[in-house]
Amino acid sequence: MEMQWDIVIVGGGLSGLALAAELAAPEFAALSVLVLEKRPAYLRDRTWSYWAPTVGMQHRYSALERARWTQWAVSLNDRTCLHTCAQLAYATLDADAFYAAAMQTIASANHVALRLGTGVGSIAAPSTGQSVAVTTEQGDTVQARWVFDARPPQCVAGSTLVQQFAGWEVHAEHDAFDTRTVQLMAFEPHAKGLHFWYVLPYSERSALVESTWISPASWQPDYHAELEQYLAQQLHRKRYTVAYREQGVLPLDAMRPAPASQVVPLGRGGGTLRPSTGYAFLDTLAHAKGLAESLRTTLSECGVDNSRTSWQPQAFTRPATDHWMDAVFLNVLSQDWLRAPQYFMQMFERVGADGVVAFLSGSASLAQRVAIMRALPVAPFASAALRRLVA
Repeated sequence: MEMQWDIVIVGGGLSGLALAAELAAPEFAALSVLVLEKRPAYLRDRTWSYWAPTVGMQHRYSALERARWTQWAVSLNDRTCLHTCAQLAYATLDADAFYAAAMQTIASANHVALRLGTGVGSIAAPSTGQSVAVTTEQGDTVQARWVFDARPPQCVAGSTLVQQFAGWEVHAEHDAFDTRTVQLMAFEPHAKGLHFWYVLPYSERSALVESTWISPASWQPDYHAELEQYLAQQLHRKRYTVAYREQGVLPLDAMRPAPASQVVPLGRGGGTLRPSTGYAFLDTLAHAKGLAESLRTTLSECGVDNSRTSWQPQAFTRPATDHWMDAVFLNVLSQDWLRAPQYFMQMFERVGADGVVAFLSGSASLAQRVAIMRALPVAPFASAALRRLVA
């Protein structure tokens, strides 16, 4: 049995490292923090993107952004909707840059420890006020006052919708990409799911090109064939090299653990992934920052010893309206995958850039939500909303 820790973070991905980096601040030095991460080393494995104000309101990792754009496009066949916004930029950040920055912050704090190559087998939630027992896959057990569980959520057997993708960063021998515009969604209607291409143009000769699907988990795309065919068409069969590859599956209606007083879910397992869009980066950082701020307040008001019994960390919450809209939206998409691209096109064509971005990023006002609903066809969405009410 190992020593008692104040905080154990299970999983050192985006959400786990983000929280650990917040807790590495000097004001938390009286607390002990342990991060348990299954992977033995960190490599670039993701590209996170989000909308950010062009001035002010920067997060702590903004300096690591690889690129920003103020123009993005959505297309279907010969229709293209181009949005430009001087106040909002579409930003992207490579995972390895984040990992390195977060680990550097953690390494500078003597009260925070990161153990790589250490998966977790079980978390035993105790009676209120007792320690939480975390058992690793190696058979060791650590005790913690609070546990933050950042492991991915479990899929619902037989019913799970997923966002699945594969991306290649390609370097072409000739100019091939328009650096002014992100191709946010270039739809290819398909009976098995909502399929679109996503292109981040880093330069005239380099870009991240992703094939993305929202579909039942049972659908298994042939990403290699898709990407080769798409690049052959887009690059007019000119030569290119693949500098980096990424692939992932994000459950959109997965089972999430119910938060307990001392075991709090983080990240995708905690609901920071927006089901209708797949965006999670900013909400994940905001949750980590909010947890640290609430602990900081408790420490200042109660002192270290009292804080160990009085702090009540909060799980991530999303407005009920957003949950309802996401459920309705996904239900309509899954009823007719071939028509699904039309719904996105109508939304982008009929709603201004500010409203669309607010909806996709989860910050829409009531008026913006109403505008989104009015932009979509009445019959299928009203039917889905009614099914949701009586379910």
